[in-house]
Amino acid sequence: MCPLAQGVETITWLQRLEEPLRYHQAQLAACAMIGAALGLLGCFVVLRRMALIGDALSHAVLPGVVLSFIVINAAVGHLEGLVGVWGLFLGALLAGLSTSFGISWISRCARVKEDSAIGIVFTAMFAVGVILISQLPTGTHFDLKCFLFGEPLAIKSDDVLSIAIVSPLVLAFLILCFRPLKLMSFDPQMAAAVGVRVDLVHYVFMGFLAATVVAALRTVGVIMSVAMLITPAATAYQLTNSLGVMLLLAGVAGSISAVTGFVLAFVFNIPTGPAMVLVATALFGVALVFGREYGLVWRGLHRRRVRWHILEEDVLKAVLQRAGPVSAAELTAKLPAETTGAVGDAVRRLIRRGWLHSSDKGLGLTTAGTRQASLLVRSHRLWETYLAGHHVADPFLHEAAERLEHAHELAEDLASELGHPTVDPHGSAIPQPGESA
Repeated sequence: MCPLAQGVETITWLQRLEEPLRYHQAQLAACAMIGAALGLLGCFVVLRRMALIGDALSHAVLPGVVLSFIVINAAVGHLEGLVGVWGLFLGALLAGLSTSFGISWISRCARVKEDSAIGIVFTAMFAVGVILISQLPTGTHFDLKCFLFGEPLAIKSDDVLSIAIVSPLVLAFLILCFRPLKLMSFDPQMAAAVGVRVDLVHYVFMGFLAATVVAALRTVGVIMSVAMLITPAATAYQLTNSLGVMLLLAGVAGSISAVTGFVLAFVFNIPTGPAMVLVATALFGVALVFGREYGLVWRGLHRRRVRWHILEEDVLKAVLQRAGPVSAAELTAKLPAETTGAVGDAVRRLIRRGWLHSSDKGLGLTTAGTRQASLLVRSHRLWETYLAGHHVADPFLHEAAERLEHAHELAEDLASELGHPTVDPHGSAIPQPGESA
């Protein structure tokens, strides 16, 4: 491609990127706010395993929207202004709350569990909405595609106002009810026992959830709002064990997904709602692979470090049991066959650490290595004593203790529970801390 053509293409791409940033700032702000609100509420949806209820609410608001559409059209003749925005909002909110009450009532009164009740109620509500749409007078325009998939470019100042009201209210609710929601998420029975009005908090939460889904209709649509509710929260859940940090990360991830998806939709000329969802999914993928502690890469590295640690301790114990210099061949023969290829690396690491030394006669333990190997023997014999006291048959004691001995950080707890024994079930002395086996 000639340089001139390359320059034209670059300018066009930059112009596409510049357009949403310069001319659609209100829509960007609305997307950021609703993305954050959905992400924050999604944390409790994920923790309480309510993803299916979130999906049900997003579909069940359809009849409320259509009924409001019919009533407002009949009364006012148009949907412009605050009357239209808040009328649709109120209708959808009432439909969402009705769905929540219906699910709870069926779960209590019928012989079906909550997931079945959800399936019954939300499909019935959605079917009612579709029938109402089919009965609209000829010539009436109801944009079902916009309802399902969203259209941020159709956001008007009244829509921005509704989002600007709902989002801070969601934040205020979560701050005020953080403790009850936290208790309900992890231990509903305890929450009720300490005086939390579980049903009231649940229905208020469902009301805010329905309100936020309704506010997100023009931004991402009801179908995509489910993804924006769950995915940022799941991303945050993958990265932390702290609920406070999870809420912060979910809000940020929701905002980033919404704003980035909006901009990318302009650059690549693709639908906006799906673009937001794909960005959110990409963020989840990054967290899934690279997240600390729970990421696939971190877990793989952790498993490898654990294997190395176990093999190194097995090498130390094998040299200690030999009671003298041991050759590499003898050492390999004493260890499991699957570790043969890694024994050499383990020996080199132990030598660098100062726990093994090498001489013409073979490998031997240093003072520090003897101390470490003795701790492993102490852990092994304490575990044998503990298991024998819990009626594990003698032939299985050694094999079971072999698997547990590497958790020797629990040795002192075991010793305290067992009354600090000095011999194991086989009569062998249990080394005390600081003693050599």
